[in-house]
Amino acid sequence: MAKKRKPREERKAEDYREAAEDSLELARVLAGQGRISDQDFLDRMAHSDELVDHDGQTCGLCHNMILGAQVAREMIEAGEYEDVVGKWANEARRRWQKSKFYRLWQKEQKAGRDPKKAFKERGWEP
Repeated sequence: MAKKRKPREERKAEDYREAAEDSLELARVLAGQGRISDQDFLDRMAHSDELVDHDGQTCGLCHNMILGAQVAREMIEAGEYEDVVGKWANEARRRWQKSKFYRLWQKEQKAGRDPKKAFKERGWEP
């Protein structure tokens, strides 16, 4: 369930301000201090990848943001209405831990090597 990102040339300062406000509210919800409904959480999370700068193939941060938004969109499509924050968090974490970024980072750390160097060698960003 791919979503098109807003092209850079169409982005306005207001877009970034709204994305920042949504991200703060999403963080509050995940910390147990949210002031929005579960459905509003999913709606905001589903749009949270609109301003990512990379395609998610070479940047771990963008990949994680896109992944979280995809999970939210799938939950909305499936009609999830109960315990959506917990379900979203578990599924997003499960998918993140299966990602090439997470697996490489863990592998390099376990071997006592610098994960950032391994990322750089592959042309990736953490």
